[in-house]
Amino acid sequence: MTFTNKNKFFQYTVTLDTSENIFKAHLAKDLSVYGAGNTIEEAVYNLEKLV
Repeated sequence: MTFTNKNKFFQYTVTLDTSENIFKAHLAKDLSVYGAGNTIEEAVYNLEKLV
């Protein structure tokens, strides 16, 4: 499952990693930068802290 969204500052993609049962929010332009969390909101929040 993949979602792409535009934020004010950056674009990101959210995926569900079923092997680890966590959500990962990746920068759309650089998939090596991501935040992970138990919820989509937590994953996006963790990504925002990195950007």
